[in-house]
Amino acid sequence: MGREWHDETALGLGAGIATGTIDPVELTEHFLARIATHDPKHLTYLRTTPARARAEALAARKRAKEKLRLSPLDGVPISWKDLFDTAGDITAHGSLTLQERVAPKDAMLVSRATRAGLICLGKTNQTEFAFSILGINPMLGTPANACDDKIARVPGGSSSGAAISVARGLAAGAIGSDTGGSVRAPSAWNGLVGFKTTFGRLPLEGALPLSPSMDSAGPMTRDVADAAALFAILDGRFGVGSAQPPDLGGATLGEMALLKPARGILWSALEDGIGEVVDTALAKLAKAGATVKDGEAPEFDAAHDAIVQYGPYHSAEAYAIWKDVIEARPNLVFPPILERLRFGATLNAVTVQTLREILAGLSARIAGRIRAEGAIVAPTMALSPPPIAALETDMEAYSRANLKGLRNTRLGSFLGLCAISVPVGTDRNGLPVGLMVMAAPGADERLLRMAKAIETTLAT
Repeated sequence: MGREWHDETALGLGAGIATGTIDPVELTEHFLARIATHDPKHLTYLRTTPARARAEALAARKRAKEKLRLSPLDGVPISWKDLFDTAGDITAHGSLTLQERVAPKDAMLVSRATRAGLICLGKTNQTEFAFSILGINPMLGTPANACDDKIARVPGGSSSGAAISVARGLAAGAIGSDTGGSVRAPSAWNGLVGFKTTFGRLPLEGALPLSPSMDSAGPMTRDVADAAALFAILDGRFGVGSAQPPDLGGATLGEMALLKPARGILWSALEDGIGEVVDTALAKLAKAGATVKDGEAPEFDAAHDAIVQYGPYHSAEAYAIWKDVIEARPNLVFPPILERLRFGATLNAVTVQTLREILAGLSARIAGRIRAEGAIVAPTMALSPPPIAALETDMEAYSRANLKGLRNTRLGSFLGLCAISVPVGTDRNGLPVGLMVMAAPGADERLLRMAKAIETTLAT
């Protein structure tokens, strides 16, 4: 293994544990030491769980010696977004309003990961109530983007600390949530793979909600193979004795059809040379055998127009859930987040139901289009991550950047698609650019196989 442990993939670390070249206890101490050194202000990790991590590492060491590993990632340390309950720890949705909340037991996904031998390092920072794509959280501090050491830029949100924990080598992988892009956006802006699973595929018992009708969970990793392995674990597919990662074979570029709706909203008003970077990647895929078709996907434009007209209905869900908490101490909530939550109170039942029905029809149409013409491809983000300082005090600039950042990712979410962001290069600012591939609901495994084929081709 030529790389430092914190630069290695999760599966690479797991393989080292399997062969005995890596001790899970030493590996866990390595990550805990890096967190203490590189995150002294607790901007990436709001809380670490060293006692739990060390106990889990000791158990993983024993299993490895006895050849009884529970999964390919048994003994590998990962992080969890601060909305997944971990027993006996504070889980606070990134908010000062919930700092007294102690989780009674592990969330179901945490439990599944633990049963597969993964090590819990702690809880990562996020936008309050998971309600912004930028990742800014002035109330608890904002971790800076990992890819610019000169300007403190937004990390992307809402799974901000999750992305930074992987990108800065403070975890081998991270679990975040994605309602309107909260896994894909920070992954794209930090050079990671971010996988938004189909709504309802992974159980969210024990995860604090933003929108129960849209929330999903997903991994944020260094490569597609790691994302697939974590997805399989979260999906409950590894039991005692399972030693092989999920099969990513079966997808070849010669059989791959990708639809590029170049004249639609997903490709409009792209900043910082992002469109050119993604086009270059698509041209390379086409040269290697993929069918990349310029075409139409008017469902995205129609969904955008409907959301603008009626208002995002998940705001109503969020406010209904959290109104008592935020109205008891509104001074503890960052004003733009408070405003977005309160907007939900303005949406009546007729408005919400009308939008739901429009989106349901569009969702059926886009799923049919994907089956007929291929997966939809677009830039994950329409702009580079802006500087933090410019957005913490200028609320108009914050709102503009947040809406622009949300534009591409949230449309797939409202249409019920699964999606993955894969890094494909850097923009004019030298910052990572993500290619987003969107597939029909339930096509999670197929999407992962496609992403692996894309990643392999672009790496050559």
